[in-house]
Amino acid sequence: MQPPRDTGLVPQLVSELGRAFDLSYAVGLRTLKEVVEERLRLLESSDAPEWGTEGSLTQLAKRESDALDFYYRPHLFPDMDPTLRLGHRLQFDLLPRHLPKECPLRLAAVLESYCHLSGDLVGWRLEDDELFLWILDVSGHGVRAGLAAATLYFLIDSIEQGLPPGDFAQRVNERMLTARNLDDSSALFATAVWLRAGGDGEIRYASCGHNPMLLLKSSGEIEELPSTGTPVGLLPDQTFKEKQFRLAEGDALCLFTDGLVEAGDPSGREFGTQRVGDLWRDRFESPLALTRSIYRAVREHQATRLFEDDLTIMVAQRSPGE
Repeated sequence: MQPPRDTGLVPQLVSELGRAFDLSYAVGLRTLKEVVEERLRLLESSDAPEWGTEGSLTQLAKRESDALDFYYRPHLFPDMDPTLRLGHRLQFDLLPRHLPKECPLRLAAVLESYCHLSGDLVGWRLEDDELFLWILDVSGHGVRAGLAAATLYFLIDSIEQGLPPGDFAQRVNERMLTARNLDDSSALFATAVWLRAGGDGEIRYASCGHNPMLLLKSSGEIEELPSTGTPVGLLPDQTFKEKQFRLAEGDALCLFTDGLVEAGDPSGREFGTQRVGDLWRDRFESPLALTRSIYRAVREHQATRLFEDDLTIMVAQRSPGE
């Protein structure tokens, strides 16, 4: 008979997760605390493999699936606090790892956490015949940003389906401000892109203070799609402008957090976005191949330096036959 697990870790982590948000906030018929606790207890009682592996400062470990690569540094784990380890398991559990059937976009992403937990967040779900996806970067970085991103996921995931991107951004903004923990003196906000795609290549999006998306055209031309509004969680009563464009056959779309453009080499020169275009023009095989090529290029640019921020790259392309 298996010995009972130490369920005392759950309330400890729930308390930590409540730094940025008031966990008594109602999410449907339950509180945010009840929703988080349920997910943590499922994780704690599961037989999922432990994240921790022995390693050195410069070594990376990797979890991968058909749509997402997640990198982390094993050296953080051997003596890690068990509560923080459970936080790592929660973050990985929240990441989307598979594409839904009938998905109108081919999609791939790479995420590397520079520290204990990642303040970057990606997500996608199929709503009828449209794919709704997002990329988000919580202000700050490190453990606090990672815990806030994990809690923010539950606020986002419980919002009703079918909302236009601008309305969805407004709903997230309202929830962040209403559910904020008033005892937290730090102003928490996030840059984000909310995007809805149909099988005909029509894209509607709202970009909230986020880095410009790159429309990688089959002609080799690169078009920047700039932000359309302010970050979410920053100002009350905000409306978010929505824009629309068409993803033609052969085109791709690249979304990323500032950990990409601001990655510096030993002399301090930033990676920028030009190299993304160069990799696109050189050879494009699939979204998965391009995300991995961009990631390798950033690693080479950084040389032996450690990332100073979380890094997330997402590439989307129309599915074959659409």
